[in-house]
Amino acid sequence: MQHTVFLALGANLGERRSNLHEAIERMRAGGRLHLTRLSSLYETAPVGYTEQPHFLNMVAEAQTSFTPLELLDYVKQVEFELGRQPNFRNGPRPIDLDILFYDDLVLDEIRLQIPHPRMQGRGFVFAPLAELSPGLTHPTLGHTVAELLDEIDLQAAGVELYLAEPALELPKPRFLFVTGKLAEAWLEEYLTDLGQRGGFEYQIAELPIEVAAFMTPRFIIDKLLVSEEEREKLDLMIVPGWVRGDLSQVEQASQLKAVRGPTDLAELEPFLAQLVEKKREDQLQTGLIYRSEAQLRTMQARLTDANIRIYTDGSRIFAFNNQVFACGNCEERELRGIFRQLKIDNASHAYYIGKELAKAALSIKLKLPYHQDRELL
Repeated sequence: MQHTVFLALGANLGERRSNLHEAIERMRAGGRLHLTRLSSLYETAPVGYTEQPHFLNMVAEAQTSFTPLELLDYVKQVEFELGRQPNFRNGPRPIDLDILFYDDLVLDEIRLQIPHPRMQGRGFVFAPLAELSPGLTHPTLGHTVAELLDEIDLQAAGVELYLAEPALELPKPRFLFVTGKLAEAWLEEYLTDLGQRGGFEYQIAELPIEVAAFMTPRFIIDKLLVSEEEREKLDLMIVPGWVRGDLSQVEQASQLKAVRGPTDLAELEPFLAQLVEKKREDQLQTGLIYRSEAQLRTMQARLTDANIRIYTDGSRIFAFNNQVFACGNCEERELRGIFRQLKIDNASHAYYIGKELAKAALSIKLKLPYHQDRELL
């Protein structure tokens, strides 16, 4: 049975973004932990112990067959592999992985509490979480993620969207193709080209049988050998479409999610495209666009020396107020966040900027460019 989980990721030692990227790569867990969506990156001032570097934080949504305690053990193993050592609470660390939600489960055990007991009021959790699931209801507080985020002053909490480096992407899906001796060479040649065009990686397991149509689930269980290291890099096993019988036993023995491929070889390309496209659609739901610091400076240089500047690129709203930079999409919650970050203390200016932000949001919905540039004295 698959469960929906949300995981918080953070890092403030070493190459922060690289540490997060490596954690995402290692969390595949042979299909038992399947990452479906990633938030953008947020830079966050440390909480509690402040004499340490700023964090990069994000949230990942995943599907898993792990029980809560199995999932805890797995993410703690990933932390250990990436160099995390025992430390005091809120201390610096190269990687931090926490379980925020597991379906709507409420769990209170010595080793694990779900929902995470210290997430309330923390902008570095709720800002990325709201990107992925603003309507998700906290099972004990009874409020949605969006409502809980509205109670947090992100600026006061030192949380801001991180744009100096690209946001992280989901790993390319990696499929294990199970086949027989006659089809192995043909499949290898076919997938070499198709994998490059189709945006996936692959591995082939040639079993000791001439014709794949004669395979059974029992034969696959007896003959398929996949090392633990290989399994953790795989997302899905694709068995020949002719295989009949219950694949759950194959999944249990291999610890890999298994599906049947098409029986008609001409249907293999659209079958794989559908698998890959589903993963892309999940990633695109955040609607976020990366802008490097250099790009932001270039865009800023095109504008005049006015101390308030608002414009769009057709997808996002960008705003400058002297040294304060803010951006977001056209949702009402995002507009309020931009407005707060601009620190406008003059009532007439505030009214004017509110109208400009509303026009910028409308321009995005109408697919029109927008550029406001006015000096406020």
